[in-house]
Amino acid sequence: MKSILGFGIVEEPETDSIIRTTIEPQLPVRALVSVRFAREGRALTYYNDKFALEVGNRVFVSGKLAGQLGIVEKVSTKFKINLADYQKVIAKANTAIHGTYESILDKMVSYDQDAMTPDEFRAWILPPAHWEDGAGNEDEEIIVGDGYELSLESMERSDEVSPVILERAADYCRNGKVAYIAVRHGVGTAYVEGSSWYEVNFSLNGDSIKEMYCNCPYPGLCKHLLAIALTIRAMVKVGKLNSDRDFVAFDDSRFWNMVACSTKRITL
Repeated sequence: MKSILGFGIVEEPETDSIIRTTIEPQLPVRALVSVRFAREGRALTYYNDKFALEVGNRVFVSGKLAGQLGIVEKVSTKFKINLADYQKVIAKANTAIHGTYESILDKMVSYDQDAMTPDEFRAWILPPAHWEDGAGNEDEEIIVGDGYELSLESMERSDEVSPVILERAADYCRNGKVAYIAVRHGVGTAYVEGSSWYEVNFSLNGDSIKEMYCNCPYPGLCKHLLAIALTIRAMVKVGKLNSDRDFVAFDDSRFWNMVACSTKRITL
């Protein structure tokens, strides 16, 4: 059971997981691949001539399901087709995970400098257009003002924090929607899963979180911003997260799913 502050404070044995991956260059192999999408409920067939694909690879495709991450279920290298009848595989998600991790509440946390960067994580969840410009479109990004500021200890007393939005943020925390947080030299980037993927940017200094921005359409302190603040506070409160250090934190279920998809050279 997860709570607004603890998100399930169940003490587990302290173990470090050292994740090492080895990526070797592979030449593209022309193939027909069966790809399953979670929202589609069935596998569809695509033509691939750009990547060496294997069962279990995560890919993005062209066509009506562009932008959705699919899982390769079958690869066939013997076929005769009319190319115009098939959409194509356009990107293969990078499945490398590296670093030393520890469990803190419902997050896997690493203090390693070479742990997964925001750009690397984004390549797991968003199609290539988002990798290139960070927004998935050609519009110019506009940032106005100094962003929102919160005290982690007293955010509930802020006039800008709506109790209704705060409770929705807590629900996001309970349900594992805070997928990824990275802080480097006090500058933070996070990804929260909602009706779409939302990027949160902020700066962290002690118990103060400043310059908070989210690319969702809500005109105020949104549930995505508050979910990040609640998550960081919860990990600090249990005495495990050192927020003065650079760190990367994954939702644990997503982390282990990513490990299962990675090039496997793992020591626990």
